[in-house]
Amino acid sequence: MPGRLFDELASGGGSAEAVAFLVRVERTRRLMLLGELLDRLDEHPVVVGSAGSAWRLIAEAAEVRPEATEQLLMSPQVGCWITHMLRRMHGTADGPPLWADAGHLFALSLVARLRAGLDADVTVPLRDGALTLPTLGLVTVTGPGAGGFATARARLRGGELRLSGAGSGGEVVVRPLDGAPDRHWTPARTFAGTPTWLDDLDPYRDLDEPVAPRPLPDAESAYWQRLFGEAAGILSRPSTTGPGRLRVEEVCRIVPWTGAPAGAAGADREPPGSGSPLSATTADAFGSMVVSRPRDGLALAEAMVHEFQHSKLGALLHLFPLLDDDGAEVHYAPWRSDPRHASGLLQGAYAFTGVTGFWRDRMADGAADPELAAFQFALRRLQTRLVVRTLLTRAKPTGPGIRLLHGLAATLDGWLREPVAPGVAARARAAALAHRVEWRLRNLRCGEAERAALTTAFRAGAVPPPPSRYQPVLGGGGAGSAADGTGGADGTGGIDPHGLSNRLLAVAGRSPGHRALLRRPERLLALAPGTPEELRRAADWLLLRA
Repeated sequence: MPGRLFDELASGGGSAEAVAFLVRVERTRRLMLLGELLDRLDEHPVVVGSAGSAWRLIAEAAEVRPEATEQLLMSPQVGCWITHMLRRMHGTADGPPLWADAGHLFALSLVARLRAGLDADVTVPLRDGALTLPTLGLVTVTGPGAGGFATARARLRGGELRLSGAGSGGEVVVRPLDGAPDRHWTPARTFAGTPTWLDDLDPYRDLDEPVAPRPLPDAESAYWQRLFGEAAGILSRPSTTGPGRLRVEEVCRIVPWTGAPAGAAGADREPPGSGSPLSATTADAFGSMVVSRPRDGLALAEAMVHEFQHSKLGALLHLFPLLDDDGAEVHYAPWRSDPRHASGLLQGAYAFTGVTGFWRDRMADGAADPELAAFQFALRRLQTRLVVRTLLTRAKPTGPGIRLLHGLAATLDGWLREPVAPGVAARARAAALAHRVEWRLRNLRCGEAERAALTTAFRAGAVPPPPSRYQPVLGGGGAGSAADGTGGADGTGGIDPHGLSNRLLAVAGRSPGHRALLRRPERLLALAPGTPEELRRAADWLLLRA
């Protein structure tokens, strides 16, 4: 990769040329993985036929219509299937019967030959009585109530596809390239006037195991179409250049999702309380993202920026190891309630640099309430710069990783020098502090030695031992605790971390001398105050040293 393109991406942004380079990288990787998969499938033939015969059908189509076959093989639908299958072959993923998963290759061959105007005769797998044709749509073969996996014979002639032999009681005939929706044919959706998929059909659209097609009702599809148009309009407005910008045509696919996406490489945040969508992405399909229902076009635009940052970083990670990560979940992430490993922290830092730039642009273009945009910009630049500092000082970045982190730091340091209204800046600092205090109360505890020293001194009326003598340890809602961060029996003595955090912040707001307690609030929990009076006495005592 040319150094200038790496540095563009290291800033958190990236020109069209830099992104195009990443797309070429992903193409090379995709073809390498496909070659590996075909070799593996030939070693383990499945009941629907040999991988070699399916590939010959695709290769012949590529000779006739190379651009169409290229588009198919590079689609996110195919990328997710390839990597899912490789994980299955290596025993690290599960799914439907292996022959049904592997037989999807013959559905790909049908699509390639349809687009090339060629004929074919193959056996294809059905799920719940239907055949998915990646990037084209869904053929429903049997009636309602059909369940499980079966096979059907597919006969393709002159663009007409006939499916039979799956207990349908007859032959189903569709013309996928020009047929209107009917009871047998559901076309794949794209956003109007764009090549971007609105994917509600492909079984490999999720980030974990295959899922059943779930066609959107017409009203819901119209809702997504409208919001995507709004988001595209927001992202195309003239504004400053750099991180936070997104060329909408670089987004390949959006998958509407009603629950939390599973297995997400980009799952670096929890559902925000403002109604913003939860979103995630995978490094297996560049430019593809799963997004829960957004409240408006602005929220969708922010999610698109966030997830495309993950796509860029994922492609960089396919080229360069950026961190030596031992997987220990010990780091503070300002957008989550639980500790994170270094790789998750890096994902968050890169994504939220883009989000920070997104809100910086919104301050000037009128697409959002100016005060909201300024608050989000001020908050995210503080939080993200803290994470970059953590990665530089407490993680183990490689040479390229250090270069990337210094690029992000330069971007964020420049933004930290940009003025925002004093009241907005103060609210952003307070929000950042509130999250950090509550996170410490949820996840950090005094070690045995510190807790014993504090308890002994408190009971004796002596001066508290200095905080600098001890290091806190993970506990409470940390690694291995409940997913909601509460951690069950977490050593708080029944004290709600959120409520205690609010009380400490309120006291510190009225009495600046109490702010010292906020640096190590877990020391309060070591004294196990059971009543508000005990809590007040413990806090006053700790201030003797804090």
